[in-house]
Parts: sequence; structure tokens; C-alpha cells
Amino acid sequence: MLYRTISPDLPPVSRLSLGSWNTFSRVSRSELTGLLARAFDLGINLLDVGYYWDKPDTEEAVAAALADIGRPRDSYLIAQKLWLWEYPHESFSDQLDRSLVKLGHDHVDMVLVSRPTEGLEFEAFIGEVVALVKAGKARAWGVTNFTPEQARAALSLADAKGWPAPAMLQMQYNVMRRGVVEGPGYAELFAEGRIGLCAAHMLEGGILGGHLERDRVDPPDYAAGVKPVERNIARDSGGIREEIRARQPMLAEIAAGFGASAAQLALAFTLSHPNLATGLVGATRIEDVEENAGALALLDRADEVRAAVDALQIEGVAHPKLFNPHNDI
Repeated sequence: MLYRTISPDLPPVSRLSLGSWNTFSRVSRSELTGLLARAFDLGINLLDVGYYWDKPDTEEAVAAALADIGRPRDSYLIAQKLWLWEYPHESFSDQLDRSLVKLGHDHVDMVLVSRPTEGLEFEAFIGEVVALVKAGKARAWGVTNFTPEQARAALSLADAKGWPAPAMLQMQYNVMRRGVVEGPGYAELFAEGRIGLCAAHMLEGGILGGHLERDRVDPPDYAAGVKPVERNIARDSGGIREEIRARQPMLAEIAAGFGASAAQLALAFTLSHPNLATGLVGATRIEDVEENAGALALLDRADEVRAAVDALQIEGVAHPKLFNPHNDI
């Protein structure tokens, strides 16, 4: 396993991480215990955890599996999501306190906060997140889906206030969904090296690995009884998913030339981003996490990989809108 230091307050983080939505709550306790134990054996040391609108027992499931494994707390890292669904009526401190109780821990290693909505006072918003670190409830912090301007503002505010800086920015990024992360604003931000990319949606919810029937079921439809095929996946920002499905066989064909699976080649592309902090996979079976880890062997051929799949990128990629399960469509 490869590791990267992303914060002076954390040990090096594994290039490949495990989590989060529709990962830990989709399997039995014994299956999750086996999955996490194998992930740790492979060198994965970061678990991305959150409270989810359709999987409210995620933190309890993780806590039970970790208790069964019995590994020392300092041998793994937990990144905990902070949401804006009820904010500011529910503070970040209250959110994290609730999650810590469910996890059975007195701290997490990182909190990841969603980008602020219009009208929120930015300094107070960031200050509330930093306060969690100062209080010892988290060791570091990062952000999800911040715009480049917001990320730079957070870094500048940390410099000015003497606060710990955000360690990573979580974004959707994969071999076909490249345009936002590699586009103007973000490309320059990541290249400066002050904040690392945490890549999510690396397999487009599994579609890039061959699960072509998977798609999004929005909260209103889910509440009405519509069930997803195999698992629910993220929204299709930019409306490019049908083209992703159409190009997946080309990805598989290219992968065969590398002696790899389509999933491994797709992961190798994303994991080769020069400013990657870590990349999240949502594997729920031991054989899948083993296959995912096999992608790391392709990083010795990163230039070849990126050249081979360059034509697969799709135009029209969009930044996802903020998610709220109460009004999401």
C-alpha cells in the first residue's frame, strides 16, 4: 500500500480508503468485520463514515465491526462527514457528538464538512469546524465539494488566524468524469499542493467496473418504495451517465491490454492523480477490495495508463449541487 502525509496532525494516509455511503450498512456484521479486517491487512487505514438519510445505522455498524476486530484505535483513521441538512439549527459540534456516541470513540481523525450554502457567514462557518479540532473531537479537517474560491478562502483564513488548514477536498473524479477536477480553478488549486484531492465516485457507483444497471433513486422516490438496482449511487451531474455506460466496454478492452480488470484500470487512473490525498472505494466484498487494491500495481505504469484512457473522458461534466434529503430531486 502507498501512503501520503496530508496533515501534520495525522499519520500518513493510505492511497486507497474505504467508504462510505452504501458501503458499511449493506452487509451483515460478520461480513463487515471480515471486510474491514482484510482491508486493514491490505494496508488501507482510512474509513470514511457518515450518517446517511437511507442508511442511518452506518456508524453503529462500523463500531460493531471494529469492536469485533479489536485493533488498537491508533492503527486506523476515521473521517466523519458533517452535513448541512439541519444546520445551523443543529451545530457541527452536536452532529459530531452524536456520531462519536454511535462510534464509541472520543474523537475522529478528520471531519469533512460540506460546502457552505449562500447566506452563511464564511468565517464563522469555518471557525465552527476548526473549533472541533481545537476541542480534541477531531485531529484534522477537510471539505467536500467546496468551490476553488471557497477552498482558497478557507486556506487564507487558516493562515490569517493561525488555524489548522484543511487537509483535503473531496470531489467526484474518475476516468470519464474528469472535467471539473482537471478544469480551470481546481487544477491550479490542487497543483499548488496545499490541499489534497480526496477522490470519490472513482467507479461511478460501480458502473465502470461493469455494474451497468446501477443508477440513482432520489429520496422522494426511495420513500415511495422505489428500490435501486443492487445499490443507490450518486446523482448524474451533467447528465453524462448514459455515455459512461456506452464507453465502459472500451475501458474493459483497454484494461485487458494491461492484464487488469476494468475497475482496476479505472482506479489506477484516478489514484495516479499527482495531488491525490486518497481515493475512496465502496467495496462490500473481500474479493472486491482485494481487486481494488490490485490497481496499485498499475501505478508504476501511470503515464501509460493515463495515455491509454485519455480518449475516454467525457465533455459536459458538472459540479454536483448541494445535497439535502429533504428536498433533493
